[in-house]
Amino acid sequence: MIFTTDEERLQATPFLCVDGVVEGGLNVSHWPGNRTPAHLKADTSTEMMLKLARDPASAEWLRGVSLVTNNHFDTDGLLSVFAALRPEEALRHETAMIQAARTGDFGEWTTPDALKFDAVVTAYDDERRSPIASEIRGKSGPERTQIVYDRLLSLLPDLLSGAAARKELWGDRMQAYMRSMIRIRDVARVREHDAARLTVIEATEPLDEMARFNLARHHRVLTATRSADGLVYEMAFQIFSWFDTLTPPRGTRFDLSEVGARLDAMEAAGGGRWTYTGDDSLESRLYRAGLDGGAVASTLPLETVEPILLRLFEARP
Repeated sequence: MIFTTDEERLQATPFLCVDGVVEGGLNVSHWPGNRTPAHLKADTSTEMMLKLARDPASAEWLRGVSLVTNNHFDTDGLLSVFAALRPEEALRHETAMIQAARTGDFGEWTTPDALKFDAVVTAYDDERRSPIASEIRGKSGPERTQIVYDRLLSLLPDLLSGAAARKELWGDRMQAYMRSMIRIRDVARVREHDAARLTVIEATEPLDEMARFNLARHHRVLTATRSADGLVYEMAFQIFSWFDTLTPPRGTRFDLSEVGARLDAMEAAGGGRWTYTGDDSLESRLYRAGLDGGAVASTLPLETVEPILLRLFEARP
């Protein structure tokens, strides 16, 4: 089996799509609309492919399949492809692969090595920092994806532990997370509303997203960060709630556009508009956006915003 993003080859040859969803062929994925067999279901696509690797019936299910593909690039996708191409080798690194996949897809802190690996893998697709920037710059989507996958697959499985040597690619991300984890107890107050499955974080300074989300008990997180102009709000549905997982999300997501319109009508001054990015998007959040799309402070106190969301979420657990 080989990895390819070539559409003509995929149309002519039986294939397996992992992590994402591509029409035709077999599918092992946790994306919405996936066609994964029930006995392979898991939280991450990497875990599903590891299940397939040890499934006695895998050879029969994959009979005639010579290609594996994915419609996007990320850590879970990379490790899923690796498990498809080299299943026995992947099983020997099962724990590290699952930890890295969960960190990459869910923003979940598992181990320092997992964060370093995800940061290095992500950097390979960033033209500003990628060790192969000259190879991917200016390339079309599928061609670029093919190059990044091929290069990283050649580095596996050694990169699972060897990513630590590439501090220039993971150092800033680790520093941001650790700084926030050290300071979060001093600069933030956290309230857990179990009936609404909502975590509220009041912070006096900006905090790293992974630090905030890992502190939260729920997958619905309202962060109110104090600034010179007032409170900057972010009502986020954590990414976990977008996927089709075995583990139920700790709070479902749904459209918050009407809530945004209501909050807009309550604002005492202009300068921003409450915007919801969509419950079908990976980064699903409600915030007050300025003209450039960036978050700006609201004139509304937390004592107004928090109860509105509480009542809404208590009715939609």
